[in-house]
Amino acid sequence: MRLLALRPRPGASAPEPVPAAPPGPTPPWRRLLRVPSRRGLREGLRQNPGMKLVSLLLAFFLWFSINVSERDAERVVELPVTIRKLQPGLIVTTPPSKPINVTLRGPRTILDGVDERKVRLSLDLASATAGDTRIELSADMLRPELPRRIKILRLEPARVKIHVERLARRRIPVRPDLAGMPALGYTVAESTVVPDHVEATGPASKVDDLKEISTESIDLRGAAETIQHDALLAWAGDFVSFTPDHVTVSVTLEEVMVSRDFRRVDVHILNADAFQAQVVPAQIDLTVRGPQRLLHNYRLPDGVVTVDAAGLPAGSHHVAPHVELSADLEVSRRQPEVLTLQLTPRGGR
Repeated sequence: MRLLALRPRPGASAPEPVPAAPPGPTPPWRRLLRVPSRRGLREGLRQNPGMKLVSLLLAFFLWFSINVSERDAERVVELPVTIRKLQPGLIVTTPPSKPINVTLRGPRTILDGVDERKVRLSLDLASATAGDTRIELSADMLRPELPRRIKILRLEPARVKIHVERLARRRIPVRPDLAGMPALGYTVAESTVVPDHVEATGPASKVDDLKEISTESIDLRGAAETIQHDALLAWAGDFVSFTPDHVTVSVTLEEVMVSRDFRRVDVHILNADAFQAQVVPAQIDLTVRGPQRLLHNYRLPDGVVTVDAAGLPAGSHHVAPHVELSADLEVSRRQPEVLTLQLTPRGGR
């Protein structure tokens, strides 16, 4: 079997060639790694030569200001001292009270970035025991660490002294501190504290000497009724704390009872209209007992002491005087206790 050969038909035109695809963009990494030619460099330098010269001078002055002009800059900072890694059961009672003057040296731009509020000297007391300890200060104690280009020239003072004590805990009673006088006629009947004991924590030299702790002063001036006050505990020295640090104080007041003497009080006769009446003696002495607030400036009203002739016949009678007082007052003494009442009919002998 013969295959027919494919031949172009007479008069048919040849196919047009397909145009080549345009080249894609050059990747960025190739542009960075491409070495410019000498011609490209000459052309680049010829474009904006003044701007390039100014840029070069600015870059030089910036490098000079950072690396040359600030090479000898110094700064003194005040850094606080903190304690870390203190063993349980110990407390530092005399920490450094003043900051340490630290002289730094380095580029000024870096020195200006040192924040005195964040950098501090941290003392490692992991091996400290009770007693006095002297510690030599060094650059390794700075927390956080300073940049590498900054050098520490001096630390003043170069050493610190601290005192470490044993930490003590004790339960001690609480006493209310009452100040001022209540209102006239009142006095303190009872005072209670809740809770009546607290736990004191602090240096053993102070906690072991505490027998009790008082509250802050509670003012009773002018008080005439029960007082309930939430009071803080008094200061017991540095580093001494209490749990809880406040208590509830209740103060109960009561009236002060006093006695007062009234001399030569007139005796009045009641219900003796049909008689000529006379009482002997005509005056008596009284002792009245009651609240001080009432008796302080109290005056007996007229007619408070009486004898009653109602139902009595003419003649001489022994009668007890009657004293009419308010319910808050009572008579604790009459002198004399018995009086003589003489009743004489009117018009008779």
